[in-house]
Amino acid sequence: MFIYTQHALEKMDGLGIDKNEIERVIKEGMKWKEKLSEKWHAQMTEIEVVFMKRDKDIFIITAYLAGGSK
Repeated sequence: MFIYTQHALEKMDGLGIDKNEIERVIKEGMKWKEKLSEKWHAQMTEIEVVFMKRDKDIFIITAYLAGGSK
């Protein structure tokens, strides 16, 4: 299950990114884990998503345009 923080929803709204795009980036995009953190990143096309995994849930922390401000 994908769970979105309020911050992520606000960023997505501001950038015009919908939930289907976010979930596609996580499922199909290039992924890497931050060192010394539980945060993951996924990037595909121009979108980058920061998320955390907890059991079967994926918590979306934020999203932004790759190469843009976080």
